[in-house]
Formats: sequence, C-alpha cells, structure tokens
Amino acid sequence: MRALIIPILVLGLYAPAGSDEPSEAAMRTAFATRLSAQVHAVLDFVDETGGRDAVAAVRMARTDAFDIRSLRKVDCTRSATGSGHVCEFVVRIDVVTGTLEHTLSGRFYVGPRGLVFAYDDGGPADT
Repeated sequence: MRALIIPILVLGLYAPAGSDEPSEAAMRTAFATRLSAQVHAVLDFVDETGGRDAVAAVRMARTDAFDIRSLRKVDCTRSATGSGHVCEFVVRIDVVTGTLEHTLSGRFYVGPRGLVFAYDDGGPADT
C-alpha cells in the first residue's frame, strides 16, 4: 500500500491544475460568431446605402461568404484589464478569393450567451 502512495503523490505534483482557459473549439465558435456579426453589419450598411440590389450583388459575388478552416490556439493569459483571457491564435479562413491565414490576438470572456471574442483587451462594454 505504501508503495502506491509515493507514485500517486509524485503524479499529483506534476498533474496540471484545472484551467478556465478557453478551448480551441470554444474560441473558434466565439470567433465565428463575431465574424458573422461583422459580415451581417456590413450587409446592413450595404442595404442602407445601396439598397437590396447592392446586397444581392454582394451575395451573388459571394464576397460575404467565409469558412473557418482551422483555428489553433498559440497562447492565452489572464486579461489584465477585463474578465477572461487574452489569447493569440492562428486562423485560416476560406473566402471567395482564396485562403487567408492570420495570427490574431484578442480577449475571450464569458458573456450572457457563452464565450465572446473581442479584438482588444478592454472591458465587456468595449465589445
């Protein structure tokens, strides 16, 4: 019995502590939600300034379409100025003209409907 206690204690010292850091899957969902909202806002602006025909032209050209191919978390640290974590990640997005790959950083925090992505490290009111 004593022979099992020492290995268990040693493993306990090296076991990672629980983390509330967002997972890549949750980050991807939050980023996609934010990007979709931004595309929707642009389409609203196009509708307001150019009318339904302008929106139809954007949709026909598929310049409003995107597909997040991958999102890989690079690093996360607790936010110094707000709730959540500031995370750096690499995202690959397919758009009509090809694939975009970019490294981004932003704050992920829990909002009323789940994880939220903000492009800066400001408080929730800044989003």
